[in-house]
Amino acid sequence: MTPPIAPTSGAATSIRSIGIEIFYFMDRWMDDQAAYFATAKECGYDGVEISLMPHVLDEHQRILAEADRLDLAILCSTGLSPETDISHPDPAVRRAGIEFLKRCLDTAHQMRSPILGGVTYAPWFGFPDDDLQERRFRSAQSLHEVAIAADAVGVDVCVEVLNRFESFMFNTVEQANDYLALVDHPSVKIELDTFHMNVEESDLAAAVRNTGSRLGHFQVAASNRSMPGKGHIDWAGLAAALDDVRYQGWVVVETFPNPEVETGRSTHAFRPLVADLHAEAIEAESFVRSHFGSAAGPAGEGQEL
Repeated sequence: MTPPIAPTSGAATSIRSIGIEIFYFMDRWMDDQAAYFATAKECGYDGVEISLMPHVLDEHQRILAEADRLDLAILCSTGLSPETDISHPDPAVRRAGIEFLKRCLDTAHQMRSPILGGVTYAPWFGFPDDDLQERRFRSAQSLHEVAIAADAVGVDVCVEVLNRFESFMFNTVEQANDYLALVDHPSVKIELDTFHMNVEESDLAAAVRNTGSRLGHFQVAASNRSMPGKGHIDWAGLAAALDDVRYQGWVVVETFPNPEVETGRSTHAFRPLVADLHAEAIEAESFVRSHFGSAAGPAGEGQEL
């Protein structure tokens, strides 16, 4: 196990919160996410990341009440469907997506989530056969309108950088920076996931530094999408990079480990990625907190790179 990184000498420190994507514990995407909050709490996490599927938007008060009962914070993410694709050539489809994201932002605000993350720019696993650059322009233009609504409720929209097998929109930090330049609004940030970074980035720590103050959310999994601490990722180097950019946000464990259930199958887990779901969630919480829980630098300070 790689030893944790000590804060930069003489720098003030703050505490980063540690969360887990609730689908880690779940068999089916449509199951009740709140039913697994107690398990996440038992494993030591400060919060849970949930997905604002359309049916969840109607149940958010019940879900928030369960999180409050357990003293868990909620982080919100979502995704777009072909019917709500903000990169689509049809203006009516783009409008449906913009309005859906605005509703998600209102819900995230009510749930006290600082972000609305996920695949907020095009459908997940969507690979159209038309002009991809035009898709990027339309997506960015649509997201600019969404960003204005995000600013109004104090929630950042985060765009998750996915690997090439899951999205065409952008696969590296460099490409995501170019996309954010098209969006041109400070309420849109970049979401990084170490699993996807391991596929696409030649230097993970350098990619974090290249994100700079635009980093809005950080997810962790091993190089093979097992739990953090496994595989060959340089966790110490990533922790140093997060300190260098003064990242003060959440660090969330995200993997879908079970090949026998829907959540694992549809994310291409064709072999078990954990041996003991509960025990390895506890182990991952301890590992992530020891490496990423302390942040060097005063809270709120960002470094523009």
